[in-house]
Amino acid sequence: MSELEALRREIEEIDREILSLIDRRIELAGEVLESKKTSGCPILDPEQNQVVIDRAVNAATELNLDLGGIKAIFEILIKMSIERQEELSGRGRFP
Repeated sequence: MSELEALRREIEEIDREILSLIDRRIELAGEVLESKKTSGCPILDPEQNQVVIDRAVNAATELNLDLGGIKAIFEILIKMSIERQEELSGRGRFP
């Protein structure tokens, strides 16, 4: 196996880990929904969404990562979580 192939396999492994973590994060959205229901909180929480984005951007700054890219990734993750919560509450766009 060439060095390039080995590096690509390592990237593939990391990609699988990232996908697994995304899956875990989306699963937690269901638990978050239940907690929101119990406490009477709405699904949409712009203040908390901003806290998550700020936390990610701050961590990205420490790691010297592209802030715009990280912000976009976390906006997508938040959107996916909201969609999952809406789906579980019966208000989603998905069957």
